[in-house]
Amino acid sequence: FMFVKNPEYFMAIVKERSISKAAERLYLSQPYLSQYLAKLESNLGAVLLDRSHSPLKLTPAGEVFHAYLERQSYLDRQLVSDLRDLQNEKRPVLHIGVSPWRGSTLLPDVLPLFTKQYSDVQVVLHEAPVPELGDLAAGSVTDFCIMHIPGDLTELTYELVMREHIFLLAHRDHPLVRGLTSTYDDPIPFPDLRQLERERIVMLPPDWRLSKLLHNTFSVHNVEPQNILVTTNNTTAINLVAENMGFAFLQESGISRTPYLDRLACFTIGEPPLTCPMAVVYKKNGFLSPAARTFIDLIKEYYSRFDRPANL
Repeated sequence: FMFVKNPEYFMAIVKERSISKAAERLYLSQPYLSQYLAKLESNLGAVLLDRSHSPLKLTPAGEVFHAYLERQSYLDRQLVSDLRDLQNEKRPVLHIGVSPWRGSTLLPDVLPLFTKQYSDVQVVLHEAPVPELGDLAAGSVTDFCIMHIPGDLTELTYELVMREHIFLLAHRDHPLVRGLTSTYDDPIPFPDLRQLERERIVMLPPDWRLSKLLHNTFSVHNVEPQNILVTTNNTTAINLVAENMGFAFLQESGISRTPYLDRLACFTIGEPPLTCPMAVVYKKNGFLSPAARTFIDLIKEYYSRFDRPANL
């Protein structure tokens, strides 16, 4: 294991972007801090800061070292917290971020498998709309979140779980699809999206990832929907379609648990079929406990059943 003496010195230099300002903040002399940095770089065999740049700028090696120190600091705090919990005989806690709909369709299958392996771990769910999940992960409120890949990955990293097919749902008795045999287990491409322009379409809010993807698809196919009903709840969308009150676009994995499959016609969109990447997202340089890693592996195993061929 590598031992870094006084890592807070280097972190202060990076934060202040100046050796003199860092020395003042640390109550050290500037020559002493300059010697510290030179010795550190000598020991590592790499230049960490570009001194020709004002204010100081991390070199590529410096960025790697800085990320290492940030991760090490997090691990140190996590170790102290975990040891304190063990000493106090507190149950380990796993915080998982998930949208309400995703949680309702995923957890009934995955949680029982997890508790067989980690019966002592308390699982805490943080249910929130998808756009808010990234903030929970970035703020270390959750160990990880199950969500679409966020647009801003400054503080986050992710593991791709699957590229989830997006299905167009319709009631089997709707005039536009009557006579078309397209089921959840054997979907066919929807013939022409332009047929939906004057139909009621139940969609998630326009700033959500799936809606942005769909609006781009509409644009590509020269479709301008005239009757969009916005909901933040996918269950509402399915229930309305089941009552023949419109069409909806939803991720395939959550549809399988609806009690209304016998009423629904399911279609793919476009060729190749439209998909949306789904991932496990967590804080960059964060720590994943063995329990968290096990849960993530179970999620990947669960979603592997939906890994259809690209051409369906």
